[in-house]
Amino acid sequence: MNNKVVTIVFIGLCLLLLLSVGGSFWDGSFDHFLHGASWNFPRIMFVFWLGLSLAGVLLSAFLLVMKVKIYRRTSLLLELSSLCSLVVSGAYALLFSSSIEVQGGVFSIGIVGFISLLFFVTHLVAADSAEDLALCKELAKIRRPLAWIILPTIFWVVSAFGLEYAKNENLFWQGAFFPLYLVACVFYLGLAISIALLSFENYYNRLIARFLMLCSWFMALLFLWTILLKGHASMMSFVLSCAVPQLLFFEVVRENLWGRLFVVLCILFGGLLKCNFWVNLDDFHFFTNMTFASASIVLAGGILFVVLFLGVRFLLSRFFENDEILMGEESGNSDGEVPDGEEKKYYPSFSAPEFKVVRLPVLCGVLAAVAYGYFTSDWVNLAGPFGAYVSCLLVCVQPFMHLVFSKRRKEDRK
Repeated sequence: MNNKVVTIVFIGLCLLLLLSVGGSFWDGSFDHFLHGASWNFPRIMFVFWLGLSLAGVLLSAFLLVMKVKIYRRTSLLLELSSLCSLVVSGAYALLFSSSIEVQGGVFSIGIVGFISLLFFVTHLVAADSAEDLALCKELAKIRRPLAWIILPTIFWVVSAFGLEYAKNENLFWQGAFFPLYLVACVFYLGLAISIALLSFENYYNRLIARFLMLCSWFMALLFLWTILLKGHASMMSFVLSCAVPQLLFFEVVRENLWGRLFVVLCILFGGLLKCNFWVNLDDFHFFTNMTFASASIVLAGGILFVVLFLGVRFLLSRFFENDEILMGEESGNSDGEVPDGEEKKYYPSFSAPEFKVVRLPVLCGVLAAVAYGYFTSDWVNLAGPFGAYVSCLLVCVQPFMHLVFSKRRKEDRK
């Protein structure tokens, strides 16, 4: 952990928060904000942090499914960032319950948060049981199957959330392209977060940086697509999220820690402006209605995230600390991981070891989803996430069941 960078960032956020709180008492906006006249601002922050709560685990699951070499510390940082972001979004929902209406799509994101917690805990248990080779091997078998379940579940949840929002909140966004747009934005934010988190760890992953630039071009195409379909889009968000990342072409920015953090900050702020445009359909609405109290709420959310993330990070530091965290740039296995000797073997589609792990839990999850949808008539929002929830629980139980049965067999032989 780069303690110097973390300290500078945290102290900077705290000083800005104190300045904005003092300014809110000076202009009277603090009392005005508490009484609910908030120009949809709490909803903007709620949607923004909900998107971040899916970004880290989406990227971690995607890289694992695609068999990109990703070491334990990188995946743990991404998954922990998702869990902390979910807590921050929940705090906004509790503090501004009168302005934020919790709908079915939000509950599905809560289910994804619980699945992400299972995904995170399995990594911790695997690291803690590194000396127990049998348990470590069993846990290693379920990591990619869990990612197989999590990845389509996030696609389902984001699509359902986007369609529900376009139907009930803002008819401007109706159309099949909106879920794709949301998924792309969440994935893009996950890449930006990963660069920031690895920078705090005093590491730089060039593969992720190249991937970020490639996705910035794709996001620019989606921006043009939005203009062609809807007639206008957020120009400020385009500049910050798509144009500024092109600075990574220059080595002086790319190889400098503060240069990378500046690019990441621009991407995150561009994502916040994009959320504002989704809610208000006005590119400058965020700036014209900004008060010191609103700035205080933005900074308070950021500080809460930093405190939660660093608190858990230091509490579980023994699981994070290892030297092999680069992805795709060196060979070998990080501590707490067992090499898969069968990785290079070819298996037919339905006889691969990972498919054998996941097929029965997924079948039970599909049956649970059908039963839930039939008895509740909610096929869109919660049926799929509920089935994924059941599937992930059954997958996580398998390693311990295998160990119990193997011990009984050994005792019977004796």
